[in-house]
Amino acid sequence: MGLVLYDNPASSNALKVRFALAEAGLTYERRDVPLARPRPAGYLAVNPLGLIPALDDDGFVLCESHTILRYVALRAGRDDLYPGAMRDRARVDEFLDRFATTIRPAFFRVEVPALGYVPGRGFGAAPPDAEATTTAIAELAPVLEILEDLVGDRAVVLDRFTIADCALAPVLFRHRRTGVDLAGYPRLSALREAILSRPGWTAAEPVT
Repeated sequence: MGLVLYDNPASSNALKVRFALAEAGLTYERRDVPLARPRPAGYLAVNPLGLIPALDDDGFVLCESHTILRYVALRAGRDDLYPGAMRDRARVDEFLDRFATTIRPAFFRVEVPALGYVPGRGFGAAPPDAEATTTAIAELAPVLEILEDLVGDRAVVLDRFTIADCALAPVLFRHRRTGVDLAGYPRLSALREAILSRPGWTAAEPVT
């Protein structure tokens, strides 16, 4: 059967995995999962939590996007994407943990009012809320400052392109539509332009 990715075009977590798969040069089958809940029973049999995405590798199923990123790089033997050296790998893991616990939630608090997100229905299910968006963008500033300090001058998250960049890319892409201005963050701006110009990003088929 090979690799099967259960995803949805609008899911940023699925997009980061498609990006990693493209960068790793792995072929796979895509199976669409609707964003609306409840999720289909067939998908719940694959991922009981119902979250998107899930990756099935000949019956071996993984359901957490950052775990999938690591697995994809390891499966492809790409220690450039997920370093083999202990300390280099720890830096990637550190960023992925920071992203999941602090960075991503802060960006999502902007996306909810800016893009009309409704739980169980997805983006565009409600009209944008300009006032709430403005407040959320102001509250995002400390996170942007942290990211700006973390990102080096090489237009990558760490010292070279890794799955850390795959994790961050969909957020930077989506926030071209929320009103978040990166003009005051030159490193982040350069990072976004560099990542989104990669052939692997185009191959991941991001949805605008």
